[in-house]
Amino acid sequence: VLQQNLPEIVELNVGGYSFTTTLSTLQKCPVSMLSAMFSGRHSVAMDKNGRYFIDRDGTMFHYVLNFLRQSELPPLNDCAKVYHEAQFYNIQPLIEALELMKPIAGEKFRQNFLSHVPHYEENLNILLEKAQQVAAVHPDRVSRLRVCIYKEEGSSNSYENSIPPLMPGEWNPFKYRQSHRCDVHVTFGPWNVGPGVYDLLDCIKHDLSHKGYDIDSQCIGVCDQEVVDQFVCKRPYELRFRWW
Repeated sequence: VLQQNLPEIVELNVGGYSFTTTLSTLQKCPVSMLSAMFSGRHSVAMDKNGRYFIDRDGTMFHYVLNFLRQSELPPLNDCAKVYHEAQFYNIQPLIEALELMKPIAGEKFRQNFLSHVPHYEENLNILLEKAQQVAAVHPDRVSRLRVCIYKEEGSSNSYENSIPPLMPGEWNPFKYRQSHRCDVHVTFGPWNVGPGVYDLLDCIKHDLSHKGYDIDSQCIGVCDQEVVDQFVCKRPYELRFRWW
């Protein structure tokens, strides 16, 4: 491959944003895409003004450059976006540094939890579709949906242990409790890892807020029936969608 002679001072156009840096800065991480692009072994597109063009988010690129220059990390609010750019450019030192920061580490562990919740993303989409259906049928500023959220119970718990031994053919109230199904729009669960119902409810509200929705929630006795003695189903929640 013919080696190109690149200038020591490099003019860049990243997604419409102009940057000026040195060739040594771009080559600082030898295994990165930037180092490969500006190694002289590859042809890089140029804009009409003679600047090397990179078709990426230019608003985040100055964080990438600042890390290459002086190992400076972005503010917490921009960590997620810079993390995606670092992955694209394959800048491993920046990737590793960001993975130690809470926004990235916390989201990693949150997604790990959600991977144990069956059909989470599918149910989230169903929830949004049904919210719009309710709003179309009953025009209002607020739409109310009933959602069942429950965690898988162990094979033996304090309630189950409190039930006296049953005679053959005798009615088993605990079995009835297990077979109970709530009258709701969407059911999340069951799952069998550590985080509980309130943790999943927080994830649902968090992900809906990232889609622009303003959500309130409340635990309701929508089933309105005694399943076992004085036990009333507390699995259902009412989610209130504000449309404007």
